[in-house]
Amino acid sequence: MLELHVRTKSKEGNTPLYIRLRVEGKLIWVNLQLQVNIKEWNEVSLSEKKLSNFLDRKGYSKKISEIEFGIKELRTRHRLTKESLETVIKNVVLAEIRDQFLKDEELEQKLLERKRKDVKTFVKNYIDGISNGEILTTKGKKYADNSIKIWKQFRRLFLECYKNKSFTWEEITQSLIHQFLNYLDKNGYMGETKNRYIGAYRTIISVSEKQKLHNNGIARKWLAAPKVEDDERRTLIYLTKEELKALYDMPLSGMKERVRDLFLIGCYTAMRYDEFSKIEKGCIGFTPNGLKVIRIKQGKVNNRVVIPIVGDELETLLKKYDYTVPEVCEQIINRYIKKICKELSGIVPSLSVKMRTLLTKTERKALETGKMKFEFDEEGYVIRPRWELIFCHTARRTAITNMYLSGKYTNIRQIMSISGHKKEETFMKYVRLSLDEQADEIANIAADGLF
Repeated sequence: MLELHVRTKSKEGNTPLYIRLRVEGKLIWVNLQLQVNIKEWNEVSLSEKKLSNFLDRKGYSKKISEIEFGIKELRTRHRLTKESLETVIKNVVLAEIRDQFLKDEELEQKLLERKRKDVKTFVKNYIDGISNGEILTTKGKKYADNSIKIWKQFRRLFLECYKNKSFTWEEITQSLIHQFLNYLDKNGYMGETKNRYIGAYRTIISVSEKQKLHNNGIARKWLAAPKVEDDERRTLIYLTKEELKALYDMPLSGMKERVRDLFLIGCYTAMRYDEFSKIEKGCIGFTPNGLKVIRIKQGKVNNRVVIPIVGDELETLLKKYDYTVPEVCEQIINRYIKKICKELSGIVPSLSVKMRTLLTKTERKALETGKMKFEFDEEGYVIRPRWELIFCHTARRTAITNMYLSGKYTNIRQIMSISGHKKEETFMKYVRLSLDEQADEIANIAADGLF
């Protein structure tokens, strides 16, 4: 074994170990790059056994043996020089450091890769991109405000559900998917609302897969949107032509008048709030045949539609405000239109007819805490008068359903050109016919028999 030395007069602190070696005809001191405590060294260096135990404890025995073997090899090959000797020492002594560095580097890469594939981080960044316009729709357009709102709600629910868990795409299991679905059920979301969030989850998985972050395609299969039956939905109604006429003729003033007029404009155009609330003079135009129309972009789908101004009621309402509708926020419309229709129900009894419906999440909590009371029928269903089920979006549903019932249109695509729907399946969700009305519709078509 090599004879080890320290070259210091200090009695405390650390110092490297040296060996004395003849290299290229000269005796030189060679630093082994192995540090020892001076006080410990002085205690063990005089005893061969203590020294051996000391070097074993420090993990130096093996390194010194490898250096000694390297020196012998260099001598055998007549390649022992100061430079080759230093290389041998570095290769032996620093090998452990290099190995640890490589391990640390590999661990860091794994951590970076895990962070890159972390699902919650991806969800946050992806939805931030949707919100600020960096991420566009498949048609290369910015997401509509309503879509951004849904995505933000999904992100909030997603992060709340998994707040105590961190996982990558490959780690998404059936159990994790079910945790999210159960979380939606626990929070009392209705079927259609649940389906929106399930759809957002599926989209997130697909987008990340396209970005080659995973190939866990099985996760999407566990997120199949359940079919929503009618008794799992909150009851959605429409106003009949008779009810609309009574509402139009109702003497009102101030905010009630403005709300009623805006609501009716929605009923006569099939527009959403964020569309009919933006009607101004610049939206009014004419077709080549001289028909006065409203040209407007639908905010939800970024689609342009042309609405014909037909019927005295719509023309009168628009002209009343010089073709620029008054500014009233959607929440105000929702609150006032119920009050207006409640007043109207005194002369229009159909608005007081009670219908089964479901409570919203907020209403259920209010019921549980005693802050709100509701009427129930003999089978335990919540029942509410029709006027209480009217809100801003009822206007669009009213227009579409009445157009469908009118029998004037031979093809529902004609109605869809006004409503802006691209898919018949989506369009038909707006046609709110009761079973009795559906029976009447069939009878009108098949007056001489079903077949």
